[in-house]
Amino acid sequence: MTAIVTTQFRLNAAKKLVDDVINNSSYYLFIGRSEEWDSETSPDVPYDNTYSYNTDAWQRMTALKQITDTDVVYATPRYQWISGTTYAEYDDRDANLASKAYYVISDNNNVYLCLKSGGISTKNPDIAGVQTNGIIDYSSADGYIWKYLYTVSTDDSNKFLTSAFIPVRYLESDPGVSADAALRNQWDVQQNAVSGAIYNIKVSSSGTGYTSAPTIQIEGNGTGATATATVSGGAITKITVTNAGSGYTQAKIKISGGGGTGAVAHAVMSPTNGFGADPRQDLRAHYATINVRLVYDDGQGDFIVGNDFRQIGVVRNPYNYGTTTVSTAETLSATYSLDVQLGGTFPADSTIEGTVTGAKGIVDAYDAVNGIIRYHHTEDTGFIQFTAADNVRVVGDTGSGQDITAVHTPEVQPYSGEVIFLENRTAVNRASDQIETIKLVLEF
Repeated sequence: MTAIVTTQFRLNAAKKLVDDVINNSSYYLFIGRSEEWDSETSPDVPYDNTYSYNTDAWQRMTALKQITDTDVVYATPRYQWISGTTYAEYDDRDANLASKAYYVISDNNNVYLCLKSGGISTKNPDIAGVQTNGIIDYSSADGYIWKYLYTVSTDDSNKFLTSAFIPVRYLESDPGVSADAALRNQWDVQQNAVSGAIYNIKVSSSGTGYTSAPTIQIEGNGTGATATATVSGGAITKITVTNAGSGYTQAKIKISGGGGTGAVAHAVMSPTNGFGADPRQDLRAHYATINVRLVYDDGQGDFIVGNDFRQIGVVRNPYNYGTTTVSTAETLSATYSLDVQLGGTFPADSTIEGTVTGAKGIVDAYDAVNGIIRYHHTEDTGFIQFTAADNVRVVGDTGSGQDITAVHTPEVQPYSGEVIFLENRTAVNRASDQIETIKLVLEF
């Protein structure tokens, strides 16, 4: 028995995530794990089990930053238009279409769908300029027919465009006359899309014995589509659409006359509502790109500087500590902290202990000016809590330690919410004047 998960299902899953973020569910990017891997050049592989993505990640988490509606967008793999390259053509019957370069992005960040391929592409679709209606027909030049879909806006280019992925948007409403030209052009494309137009007819069997061009009839539930055939050596070598028509959701190509037999062809059907109506459909954009910037300590002091991290993840709807209230703060600390008597030394990643309670923890950061230790518990340290009656010292020291004057809990409730993404990587050290731009691509 064979089965597939459809592209539409995968796109719907991506839509649910993007829509969920936009509609104010609380999604957070988190970082954590200052401890070294067994092999620092080969991070552990995260597994899809409760321990890996929930228990272990939460124990070593240090801080979270909210993902806003401007931090997420749909995406699709990137294929650059380069002269001399052969591109695939859109074909709704091609079982391998998703892995082919059937669309391109130009140096001007214009995105085009290839409706008909002609072998090697030599004429840049940008030459035609932005065409918000109709098609770009280079069939008499290099054999290609292109459909302009949209231009990646300057903002999206700066934030989401990478060497591997193109951001994709669908406009729910008119962006208005004052909007970026890229958005206005895309809106025009969406509005001008022709539902059920037929732009390409593919010959699957050329037949034999044709002495003249046969008649091509397009039978279906639409209107207006017409085409002509080209014959060479007694075979039909191509069928050229002369009028794309509209309204076709089904079509049969009937070939008659011309003195030959055996030719078979089929019409390439467009996505629902036509090419350009929804670029997410056209480009199979079942990916979501998330971009979050970590700026220094992010203003609230929640993000630690002076130590490194090795895990990045996304959690949905975590709670405020000690409650079942979903967090909405811009940033959240996930570490415990101790206010201690000044004068001690507590290096990052060292293990500390309470001389009274026997509690242990791993140091994430130590503020020697204000006497604040930020730390976390793991299974190795155990989960006994420090108290204000404790003294704290580094494990292995023999002194009495520093007096603890206060114990503070995290801002976020450990193990709450749903961890939906986890990535292990090599160490990233954070400095006080450092900005990290973290881009994640989630495939559905």
